[in-house]
Amino acid sequence: MLNLWLKSFYIKIFLSFLVTCILFFVGLALFWNSYFTDLFYKDKKELLSSRFGEVSKLLPSVQEGTISTRELRFGIRIISRSINGSVWLVDAQGMVLNGSSEREGSVIPKVMDTLFIEGLKGNSGFIASQNRIDERARDGLLTYYGPAQMNGKPIVIFLNVPAVEVSEALAAVRWNIVVPLLFSLLTVGIILYMLSRKLAGPLQMMNRAALELAGGDFSARVPVTSDDEVGELAKSFNFMVDQLVQWEDARQEFLTNVSHELRSPLTSLRGLIIAMNDKVIPEEKYGHYLKICDYEVQRLQRLVNDLLDLARIQNGMDVFRLRPLVLNEKIEKMLDLLRTAMNDKQIILHELLPNAEGPLVIAELDPDRFAQVLQNLLYNAIQFTPPGGSIFVELYSEDGNAVIVIRDTGIGMAEEELNRIWDRFYKVEHSRASGSEGTGLGLTIVKHLVNGMKGTIAVSSELGNGTEFTLTFPLSANRSY
Repeated sequence: MLNLWLKSFYIKIFLSFLVTCILFFVGLALFWNSYFTDLFYKDKKELLSSRFGEVSKLLPSVQEGTISTRELRFGIRIISRSINGSVWLVDAQGMVLNGSSEREGSVIPKVMDTLFIEGLKGNSGFIASQNRIDERARDGLLTYYGPAQMNGKPIVIFLNVPAVEVSEALAAVRWNIVVPLLFSLLTVGIILYMLSRKLAGPLQMMNRAALELAGGDFSARVPVTSDDEVGELAKSFNFMVDQLVQWEDARQEFLTNVSHELRSPLTSLRGLIIAMNDKVIPEEKYGHYLKICDYEVQRLQRLVNDLLDLARIQNGMDVFRLRPLVLNEKIEKMLDLLRTAMNDKQIILHELLPNAEGPLVIAELDPDRFAQVLQNLLYNAIQFTPPGGSIFVELYSEDGNAVIVIRDTGIGMAEEELNRIWDRFYKVEHSRASGSEGTGLGLTIVKHLVNGMKGTIAVSSELGNGTEFTLTFPLSANRSY
């Protein structure tokens, strides 16, 4: 249970921020403690340093005989009164030789041994401690020690001054630092806990929603409670779910359409086969109905091929072998292949291509895929243009692009049909296109092929006035062909 709790994202955020704040507050407390300690002891340190100098000046006079030991003792007592403390002259054996206290002739307290040794080594310095040098002394002592010479022998000078007032002031300051910091830390901890919950809450909801999605429940959504990055993440998650719903609907619709498209020819085939097997159809009519069966088989084959083609393109498995392609020649060849179909339906073809002496229009395209695009669009134009109508095919270059326009004078499309022509299995109304033999996948494949060759396709149409498709491909940088 504890491991799970520690693995929680918001607990990790909370603990990380809390540890950072604790370290910051501890550092801040140590800094202020050091600052105020130096500030409060500054005046006393300056006073002790100056008095140490005065004592040091008296010692050579004793050696020279200018002043007596009694006068030295008197002078040191005056100095000790000026600092409201005590002054010791300690020889190399730790004995107080002369001073302002009752310790003359006695050994210094053991708590001062470390300072005494440092003084004999020639070092000097200050130390503030809670040491008590006698039974009546109150806690809190500031000591300055330093080396000196007296009668040619090394001694250590101690200047001790009570620092009770400073200690009490420092204790008060420390409390005034620690208590607000503790309250601040508590407040920051509460804020961090709430903030971490606020940050991790949407993530936990997303996790639950993701599990529900994995279980097939597409109604799961994450509440958007803010406009910051977390809110944006929640919006993105909800948008992803909406897209999944659309894709699932499209998948179901696709399966329904495929089932319908497959069932129709299969039902026809099975019915005809049963009828011939049961001798319902006379033998002399077998040839006619076998042709119908062959037509339905070809229809199934076209549907399967189109499905496989579309799947390869959408899954990125289709490889486009792009190379510089002269569009003038390619379009002319495609039109030659379809002239017979146009003539059979008495459709007039208008070719608006650059003449032979004009510049060549070259684009980087896959020849086979480009031929598939043209063939699909031209077959649609033939299929939906009544006899006596016209089909216009135009090629020109504009703004660094090759532009191909295929326009017919056929039945055209209404606006609601125009918005759906790229959908899979969509076909125009059968009452207006009774001769339709398509699978409803042609224009879907065309759009994917054009996009795969870095081109664009646009369509405009008006009911009863024909349809116009406009293809645009970037011109090839290599114009030498």
